[in-house]
This record gives sequence, C-alpha cells and structure tokens, in this order.
Amino acid sequence: MNAGDVRDAAVRETALDPSRSFIVQAPAGSGKTGLIIRRFLRLLATVRRPEEILAITFTNKAAGEMKRRVLDALAQARAGAGGDDPAFDARTRELALAALAQDARQGWRLEDNPARLRIQTIDSFNASLTRQ
Repeated sequence: MNAGDVRDAAVRETALDPSRSFIVQAPAGSGKTGLIIRRFLRLLATVRRPEEILAITFTNKAAGEMKRRVLDALAQARAGAGGDDPAFDARTRELALAALAQDARQGWRLEDNPARLRIQTIDSFNASLTRQ
C-alpha cells in the first residue's frame, strides 16, 4: 500500500456507502477504477436488479475494462482464489462474495449475462435516453 492509499483510505471506504452518490476524479494511476469496481460490487449486493446501477465513463475502452474487472472479481471470488491481481484484495473479495450472494438470491446469473451490468460511456447513456 502506498502513502496515497493510507491518506485517502477513509474517503475510499466512504465512497462504498450505497446511500450516497459519488463522482470519482483523480489522476491516472491513482486507483479510480479499483474504487469504482468496489463500489459497483457493493451496490450489486443491495439491489433487486443489476440494471438499477449505472457507472458512466468517457471511453469504450474504460467501460470495457471496468466491466471486465467486475466480472473478474466475481469469478475470482466464486473460485475462492486470491487472484494474481493486486487490486483483488480482501475487501474486494468480501464485496464480490456479497454480490455473488445477491446474484444467487435473485437468479441474475451475471457471469452468464454480463450485458445486465450497466457500465457505459456517457455517449451511449445519452443515446439510450434519446431512444426512450
């Protein structure tokens, strides 16, 4: 853990609170994606349908990476693996296990239905609003 992680650990944990909304802004390499993945997993454990959660980013590459990392966290937790990914730590595993429990209760089968994860670009979100 680097010094930046220690300084903002409390704020990062607060960002996982499902009763609050957050915008995450930080420089490259600061762990934004990891925080958003944790928050997404935390929210998955509390909703009736995964479509109730929306994560918006600016690029298709970032949206794809975020979706892949959510699915990877779920798969690693299901497999009981610690993972080779340093971002997959005990807290991420705990959140992924809670999301998997909700997935099982609700019958989502997210790993088989990844399109149910609404992680998209701002442009694709705007297009979906226009279609509605």
